[in-house]
Amino acid sequence: MKKIIILLFCVSTQLLPAFAQGPGARKEKIEALKVAYITKKLNLSPEEAQKFWPVYNKYQAEIEKLRKDFKGEMTEDLLNLEQLTSSEADKAINDMLAFRTNEVEITRKYTAEFKKVLSSQKVVKLFVAEQEFKKELLRMLKEKQGRP
Repeated sequence: MKKIIILLFCVSTQLLPAFAQGPGARKEKIEALKVAYITKKLNLSPEEAQKFWPVYNKYQAEIEKLRKDFKGEMTEDLLNLEQLTSSEADKAINDMLAFRTNEVEITRKYTAEFKKVLSSQKVVKLFVAEQEFKKELLRMLKEKQGRP
């Protein structure tokens, strides 16, 4: 059961970045779509956009670095998933919880920064828009692959 949880966790936290990797043009296209999507959903004025995007880009860079570091740590465990000892599985679980805690702390830190340049309502819209964008991106990828 622990092995399944570990695998599902790693797949779910790495799914979107895995799709974004690949040719640089593909990643840039996804980023451009995301910027347009978030800008539209938040209805950013030019002044808000000028202040918001540098902060958001720093936020994304920190989150991406955290995910990349975590993925590097977990790769070896995933390759030997069937051979994990109980103590190794416990360590993997603790690593996952630490990753999630760090992710929340980064989000908490940048939420305060976002509130300096956007209203609280727009900050809420940002987090909703990010989730909606991920769903839309996955839908588009499935559609492109010919899956319903």
